Amino acid sequence: MKVALYNQMFALDGRKLFSNILGHYAVHFQNNPDNALKRTDINRTIKIIRESDADIIGICEILEGQEKELETELKKLGYNWIYFEEGHRTKFNNLGIKVAIASKIKCKKQKLEGFPTKNELGGGGGAIQCYFPRLKLSLINVHFAIMQQKELLKKQISFFNQNFKKLNGKFILMGDFNQTFKEIKDKLNLSNLKLASNEIKTCSLTPFVRLFHFKDDDHILVRKINVKGCGFLEGESDHRLIYAELE
Repeated sequence: MKVALYNQMFALDGRKLFSNILGHYAVHFQNNPDNALKRTDINRTIKIIRESDADIIGICEILEGQEKELETELKKLGYNWIYFEEGHRTKFNNLGIKVAIASKIKCKKQKLEGFPTKNELGGGGGAIQCYFPRLKLSLINVHFAIMQQKELLKKQISFFNQNFKKLNGKFILMGDFNQTFKEIKDKLNLSNLKLASNEIKTCSLTPFVRLFHFKDDDHILVRKINVKGCGFLEGESDHRLIYAELE
């Protein structure tokens, strides 16, 4: 079984500095939602997910208004179980920032209410949990707040430490943590969880920005699951797609 994680950066072009800046301005700092969506292209996301050939994919930074097209295209690739969950909303155009889990293996969305967010840049993209009956497996995909949101980040970590206590058996935790594994491992209650993604550097891949920030912000962790290997793919986001081969 292959699981993958991809922060699609709203399906903007993250590999050029100027387009990255204009895209983030359109999403976060102007009040016309249509202008934001016009700069995005879901085909950028679908292309790399197709290449990954993952059985389960977690996606971060989905912009409200992209869900229908994303779901349609994912189903063409065999992802018949697709669930979304909202995180924060943008400050100026009030668009929802979402996370998703898409799977070729039957699953159902479970209740994971109360993940704290803040309606401004870096305020946390949400958290979603699914259960896979055939695999007897729980999976959470999360997008944490940025490091500068210190008080919010503390609340988010506390939320997860409380919810981890309720989960038994096989478990996968993955997402954009906005922190390196070394930075997060002592804050989150990660007992019995193994890092499957091996501290692969994922972000930022944008020219110039990469000189100041190129770290392992995205992670896949597992419990009671064997890890056969891991790797990454390059797309058009400012993040790499990471994947883990599990059994």
